Amino acid sequence: MMLNNETTNILQKEGLLMSFAVSDQLNFTLFDVKKIRYKSRVIFDYVQSCCTISYIKKGEVITTFEGKEYVAMTGDVMVHRPNNPFNVISKTEGIHYLFNIDLKVMEEIDFFSLYPIGKVVTVRDPDRYEKMFDELRSIWLQETVDFRTVQSSFLAFSMLHEIIESSKLGGKSTPNEPYITDRFNNVLHYIENHLGEVITREDLARIYHLNPVYFSRAFKEIYGLTPMKMVRKLRLLHAKRLLETTIQPVEEIAITCGFCDSPHFTHVFKSTFKTSPSKYRKSIKNTKKHIIPTLLDH
Repeated sequence: MMLNNETTNILQKEGLLMSFAVSDQLNFTLFDVKKIRYKSRVIFDYVQSCCTISYIKKGEVITTFEGKEYVAMTGDVMVHRPNNPFNVISKTEGIHYLFNIDLKVMEEIDFFSLYPIGKVVTVRDPDRYEKMFDELRSIWLQETVDFRTVQSSFLAFSMLHEIIESSKLGGKSTPNEPYITDRFNNVLHYIENHLGEVITREDLARIYHLNPVYFSRAFKEIYGLTPMKMVRKLRLLHAKRLLETTIQPVEEIAITCGFCDSPHFTHVFKSTFKTSPSKYRKSIKNTKKHIIPTLLDH
């Protein structure tokens, strides 16, 4: 959006022009504003000359940038930069709010090369962002509205500002931090609620509709353990609690915690804690005997 002198004078009278420098430095073009609904979505190596700002109203997708994979969920914005190939994969239903822009500094420098917003940004105020988008789309669809170009451009700038401010809060704002630490909380809850059952990597990946290989890599990125090693860790921790607080036989604890039999449980327990389950329970009992009672014990 380049402003000539006549337009500048009008905007000054209307109180809409905040700075002469902006019109001199920025060349802003808004190409399209639309909502997309899909049952599943697969885009490979797509390249376009403008920038696409895609807000996820509903759904979850995997997208890529410079060889890195990112998970974008409801409330996130994906920033697809111009002239950079990107992939978008989703196996679930989704709704995206997107607009395409060309934003140049001094007519030739891409804005996003100067201000490196992350590939995926979690919007700090989704309700506000969605209201601005609805207003932007309403103006965009009404071709006869006075100052349509100015109003739509200002709204798009406001939404871009919201994304920039959100990116400062952390989360998924940089390519080196594509995951958030509570990303797989549902997986941990599932494991804890099904310790006595057979659990596979495929079962856990299915919770998020993710490819098992990708899921395993993303999970390890956060917790430092593969999903199946986390299953074993949680089983062992639960077994320790049962040994400490119950009189259940070791054989029952083994089955309760998902181990195939007592010998296997004993082998895994001993390799991890350097003592057998029976000796561990005995050591806990001996420790309790030597604890001096206090008023709180009576």
